[in-house]
Amino acid sequence: MNFDTNSALELTNNGRLSVFFIGTGSAFSKRYFQTNVLVVKGEDHLLVDCGTLCPYALEKNYGLEIKDINNILLTHPHADHIGGVEELALVDRYVKKQKSNLVITDEFKQLLWNESLKGGLKVNEEGSLSLDDYFVQIKPQQILTEPFEMYEANVGSINIKLFRTNHVTCKDTGDFQISYGLLIDDKVLYPSDTQFNFEQLEYLVQKYPVKVIFHDCDFSGFSEGVHASYNQLKTLPDDIKKIMYLCHYNGKAESFNLEEDGFRKLARPGVWYRC
Repeated sequence: MNFDTNSALELTNNGRLSVFFIGTGSAFSKRYFQTNVLVVKGEDHLLVDCGTLCPYALEKNYGLEIKDINNILLTHPHADHIGGVEELALVDRYVKKQKSNLVITDEFKQLLWNESLKGGLKVNEEGSLSLDDYFVQIKPQQILTEPFEMYEANVGSINIKLFRTNHVTCKDTGDFQISYGLLIDDKVLYPSDTQFNFEQLEYLVQKYPVKVIFHDCDFSGFSEGVHASYNQLKTLPDDIKKIMYLCHYNGKAESFNLEEDGFRKLARPGVWYRC
C-alpha cells in the first residue's frame, strides 16, 4: 500500500482500491474535519459517512459537490457521521433529481429514519415522504451471526462486509447504539467508531487477508467507554499495529510518537491511501 497527497479528488481511477479521508478528526474537530471516508475503485465510489461538515469539506477543500456522490454507507447515527445526510437527501431530490444508493440494513434503516432524519425530511408540499423517497436501499445480506453479526453487499466492484461493533453501550440498562465497522475488498479494515475490541480485530485479521487498518483512537484517554484509547491500542500485537493507521483524533495526537510505539502513522485528511 502507498499514499499520495498530490492527487485531485476524483470519483474514478485506474481500478486500484483507494481510500481518501475527507477528514480524520473527532466529533467536534474543526482543524481536521470529521472522520468521513471516500472509497474509489475503477468506475465505482462509496462515501462512508456524511457528517455535519462533510458537504462543506468536500466543496471547500476538494472541489467536489455533495450532489456528485451516488453511493453512501453510514456506520452509526452520530452527527459527525450522519449530520450531512439531510443535505444530501434534499439536494438529490430537488437539485439532482436522482436518488443516491444507500447501503444499510433494515434495522438501521428504520432507526435512521425514525430517530434521526424524519423530522427534517418527512413532510414536503406534496405530503408525507419516507426514506425510500430519497434513497435506493442496497440491503446487505447477513453472512455471520457469531462471534458477531456480519453482512455483505457490493457497490459495483467494491465489496463491503459490515460487522457489528460496540460503540455506545449502557451496561446498567443493556441499551446500545447501533454501529458498524467495514471490511473493504477483504483487505481494508475500518472499524469506524468503536470501543477497544482485541478479539474482534484478531478474528478479522486472521480470517481475511487484511493489508491495512484505519482505527478509531482517543488520544486523551477520557473516552474509553465509547472509543478505543491510545493506551489500549498500544497493547495490540506488533503484527496488527504495524499495519494500523489511527484516525478520529484531536490536536493531542500530534504529540504522540506513533511509529516508536509500533503503529504506521496518523491517517491524514486529503490523502489517497492506495491498497
